[in-house]
Amino acid sequence: MHQDPVSKVALVVLDGAALAPEGPGNAVTPRTLPTLFQAMQEHGHAALQASGPAVGLEEGQIGNSEVGHLTLGLGRVQPSALSRINTAYRDGSWRAHALWDKLADAPRLHVVGMLSDAGVHAHLRTIWQAAELAVQRGIPDVVVHPILDGVDSQAGTAKELLEVLREKLSALGAGVRLGVVMGRKWFADRSGGFELTDVFAAALQGEAALPAFSDAVLEEHMAEKNESTFPAHLAEGGTTIAAGDNVIVSSHRADRARQSALALGRQANVHALVTLDDAVPAERVFYPTQAIEDGLATALGQHDIAPVRIAEDCKFPHVTFFFNGFRKSLGERQIRLPGLSETPEERPEMALSAVTDAIVETMLDRDARGIVANLANLDQVGHCGRVEVVREAAGHVENALARIVAAARRQGWTLVLTADHGNADRMLDDEGRPVGSHSGNPVPFTVIPAEHQSLEWTSREGGLSNVAATILALFGLPRAEGMDAPLLRVHRHERATA
Repeated sequence: MHQDPVSKVALVVLDGAALAPEGPGNAVTPRTLPTLFQAMQEHGHAALQASGPAVGLEEGQIGNSEVGHLTLGLGRVQPSALSRINTAYRDGSWRAHALWDKLADAPRLHVVGMLSDAGVHAHLRTIWQAAELAVQRGIPDVVVHPILDGVDSQAGTAKELLEVLREKLSALGAGVRLGVVMGRKWFADRSGGFELTDVFAAALQGEAALPAFSDAVLEEHMAEKNESTFPAHLAEGGTTIAAGDNVIVSSHRADRARQSALALGRQANVHALVTLDDAVPAERVFYPTQAIEDGLATALGQHDIAPVRIAEDCKFPHVTFFFNGFRKSLGERQIRLPGLSETPEERPEMALSAVTDAIVETMLDRDARGIVANLANLDQVGHCGRVEVVREAAGHVENALARIVAAARRQGWTLVLTADHGNADRMLDDEGRPVGSHSGNPVPFTVIPAEHQSLEWTSREGGLSNVAATILALFGLPRAEGMDAPLLRVHRHERATA
């Protein structure tokens, strides 16, 4: 008789690893990641778009982990929160929102937003849009508190972005002014501890006198340090947040705004553009996040396949909440590994050894049929902008990949390797200056098939939205309705049994 082998498929996301020409600023090469590039050569590969419209972002906007994992999990393109907010601004529906009626009852509104042109967690455009709508709805005093980026946006661009914001705000009239200016280090912490977040909240709430802000002070800081670490300063004529004041947090992504919203909410009435987990009551959210009921996890669940999710703290929401279409769990087993106390720059290995152990151990589990895992190093370390440190991180990723590939072969797993966006592939700009932000380069996609499978590529290019249907094909399952097409055909070979 013949037995059809049971497919077991592991998706491993190499966070921040895109394809780019070799050069001094590229840490994603055959030299640094030989296991990845050998798999691409032996089994074929596709180059997938992970930025712009391919992942629901606007043209020219660089991809990020949130939309990357969301698109991987859905198998189709979903408009991003930033795009939806901008559409609501343009068509007038944001201006007409009922929340403005309550906000307009108070004489003052504070807008707290990250001053970024990257659009990963927030966008400077949303700051001035919120301020403009507040003025149009009759709020006489609008105070804008810009949080300097320098991580998602290009380091060193804070002064330029601040000037753009000032110009936009000045056109709104005398009732709009700047308040506290500070770096994202204290605003964007998502560690679970509140040591940094409390510093942010204390500054915005005026618990101590702040030094006066000036362009010269910012330039002096940025001559030696990143704007993300700029201490809190108060702009001329600005004010801080008083108890009971209304606040809008203009982030369009929850993870790096949640703690700050919670801290401000101890004294202020905090509102948000999107759901910030449990930090802001639903009745104070303009556009609550809506769970998306279908996708890869749902399609697999209909066949009793629930991929185990594996990642360390910083990327755990991405392999769960975002991959599941804004649902924290669909009943799957989840393995969340604690991150190290040191920064990724200080310890480029991060918690990768524990993540790799968990992947290998899951492959040994006879009941496991699927894995979705994230290797965070190339992205998290990539943000430091130091090529030599990122290459060290690549060495750790290479060692992990070698272990994972070996375990997959021993245990009969099909291994899918891809990335959610670029970063470590572009560590220097065209003038040789350090870059710590994401790149818009296409990401690799390759499959190391199990012994009972052979692959026939149908396309060598596409987007992250093509991955879900491809994984279903590797399981021997049809494409789910609404998903983009798979990138290959899978031929399954029977094996003889006694």
